[in-house]
Amino acid sequence: MSQAGKQARKGHEVEAHERARVEAVRELGLLDTPPEERFDRVVRLARRLFEVSTVAVNLIDDDRLYVKSAAGFRAGQSYPRDSAFSTHSLDTRRALVVPDARQDPSWVDNPAVAEGAGVRFYAGRPLAGPHGEVVGVLCLADPEPRVLSESDLALLDDLAGWLETELAVDADAVQAREIQRRLLPHKPPDVLGYDIAGRCQPAYHVGGDYYDWHLLDDTLLQVTVADVMGKGLAAGVIAAGLRTAMRVGSRSHTLMESVRRTAEGLQDDFTDSGTFATMFSARLRPQQGHLEYVDAGHGLAVLVSPGSPTRRLVSRDLPLGAQEGSLWTSHEARLHPGDTMIVVSDGLLDAFDDPGEAIRAAEQLVGSGSSADEMADRILAEAARSPLADDLTAVVVRRGTP
Repeated sequence: MSQAGKQARKGHEVEAHERARVEAVRELGLLDTPPEERFDRVVRLARRLFEVSTVAVNLIDDDRLYVKSAAGFRAGQSYPRDSAFSTHSLDTRRALVVPDARQDPSWVDNPAVAEGAGVRFYAGRPLAGPHGEVVGVLCLADPEPRVLSESDLALLDDLAGWLETELAVDADAVQAREIQRRLLPHKPPDVLGYDIAGRCQPAYHVGGDYYDWHLLDDTLLQVTVADVMGKGLAAGVIAAGLRTAMRVGSRSHTLMESVRRTAEGLQDDFTDSGTFATMFSARLRPQQGHLEYVDAGHGLAVLVSPGSPTRRLVSRDLPLGAQEGSLWTSHEARLHPGDTMIVVSDGLLDAFDDPGEAIRAAEQLVGSGSSADEMADRILAEAARSPLADDLTAVVVRRGTP
């Protein structure tokens, strides 16, 4: 292979490695997120142990450096990565120690040295992600020059190892999120005359919301939305159990009995975790538009009919797990041609001052003539205008007109 060919091949390998590295950073789900105590406590400890003015945990994206945690200046900011000390570690994968940047030709003209914070001492230890890619750097900085001893470097390694353990926890959460994502329907059911869509956005890596739909036979579609109280992995595990129990029970039982058996089967999990779940589940006979539903404390399903008042599909039944031995009642409704059923989780309520405003927004959404996919996307976009404090799910079932 010619020298030019070897250089081109090496360039491709470098690009592929950088793409994989950036993907690893983004998969952690930490970019543009608020400071977290688990990182902040390491930063505070490092600042105290090394007696420096500034300590930071920086994540390195493709074109910027994001300050995830910091002591001595504000976290949550991004800076161009080209001039950052931290970026040097991407190539060397070793700790960078600059005793006095003003005496180092490589750094004397750096903006952080020549102006602004006036950094003279810098030490940065690369942080490896769970698969070995450099995803960030633990940085020490001070306006006074200094030298790190071997014991100092060992201590810096120990603190970085602590942070890498926390990053591995994030990777486990990312894997759990992927597992949960696979539990959601891959595509809407093919039901003649109906347009169906669903979306689920966890507030964290893993959430307690889920939605599901499946055809029980050629004439019966079951749609379910559930919201486990709480967020994170524990709520996600219970949500997965709900999905499985409802799917299994619905094959041979009525809707009411399926909900009862699901609650009964998971009662120990609800009791042990001190939680409960709201659920809306409906069976639709598409040809007739007949809808049977059970609302277990959910209260967030509406039936929008052009030219008629919007109907809330609610009941007074308790959530699953709220009280052992509870029973649930089924109710009936009808989707006429042009009608739309929208079911959401309570994460959407953060976007509205009151339920009436949410209903008016639903009516406007249905009146826009959008497809079910577009409506589901717009519901999540509306909630995204403010920071997502709770999991958010939206399911849209729209019956077409002849």
